[in-house]
Amino acid sequence: MNVTMILLFIASMTTLGFADFATKQASGRISPALGTLIYAASAMAVGLVWTLWTRAQSPLVISGPGVGWSVAMGLAFGVFAGLLFVLFSLGVNLSLGVPVIRLGGIAFAAMLSILVLKEPFNLQSFGGLVLAALGILLIATR
Repeated sequence: MNVTMILLFIASMTTLGFADFATKQASGRISPALGTLIYAASAMAVGLVWTLWTRAQSPLVISGPGVGWSVAMGLAFGVFAGLLFVLFSLGVNLSLGVPVIRLGGIAFAAMLSILVLKEPFNLQSFGGLVLAALGILLIATR
């Protein structure tokens, strides 16, 4: 793994963590539906600026499956944002909700990658899934 990839991982983790924090801060102060709409509009603005900048540099790549999976991703993140707003509005603590949701999502994505994408699965992968499950249990039952 090179330095650029490491920095992108760190930036992604930091951005995701701040997004969760911002959602918790907004929850209870705005309707979950309106908060989700504002989230989606803000995300669209970022995507629009990035697309326009990219298009100015080189042609955009597009394919049917790429569009379809991008729509699926947008729908999934939209539903996720709404659910997060509702959970936090109901009083779920950030320190409980985020780890449980993220670890569960990681385990689900890992299972999809193994079952659907046929990515390699070994004892280390199994151990990671077991540790994630134990982590969810420990956090959720504190």
